[in-house]
Amino acid sequence: MKVTIFTILFFLLSLPVFSQCNGAQTFTLTPTPPVGGYTPGTVVNVCYTMNGYTQTGSNWIEGFDLTLGPGWTGLTPVSPPANCGGAVSGGQWIWMTSCPTPVGPIGPGYFFDLTIDGNPANDFGDNGSCVWTFCFQVTVSTLCTPQNLLIQVTPGSDGLWGSWNSTSCDLATPFNIYNGTSNPTPPIVGPISHN
Repeated sequence: MKVTIFTILFFLLSLPVFSQCNGAQTFTLTPTPPVGGYTPGTVVNVCYTMNGYTQTGSNWIEGFDLTLGPGWTGLTPVSPPANCGGAVSGGQWIWMTSCPTPVGPIGPGYFFDLTIDGNPANDFGDNGSCVWTFCFQVTVSTLCTPQNLLIQVTPGSDGLWGSWNSTSCDLATPFNIYNGTSNPTPPIVGPISHN
């Protein structure tokens, strides 16, 4: 009996864990983080991918909220996710610096606007389960002291951020992309001549 319980427990712990309804999440950082952290002024291209979405309670994916540490500046959207629902559901992914939702403002990030009226919070999300990839750029601030360079993405459902009424896919745990600090290295100065 103990062996069976242990076997079942081991099996359950070995399964991949997805936060709420989200699929597998991955990312790329270009350039890759150097040992010691990014140096001031470095421009970093960030690409995030979520493969699949479980539509528990008929929830659809509504958006991807970004959380950035204060050491980043110059946030620039590069490419939005693809419309998974395609021609069936219509709509488009839009970049918003702030998005008013039923639970309060979120953003910056990409959010799905089904009715294409500029307000993703008053309609449903992207219908389906596919691969969503989006990219953005950020720049390390030029301050001379180490700065927090946190990057997180939080996917959210239309039951939370849109007009659907199911809470089956409540707010997911933020997905950590990077959690480091800037590395302001002092300039290397050659010998000084006092002639």
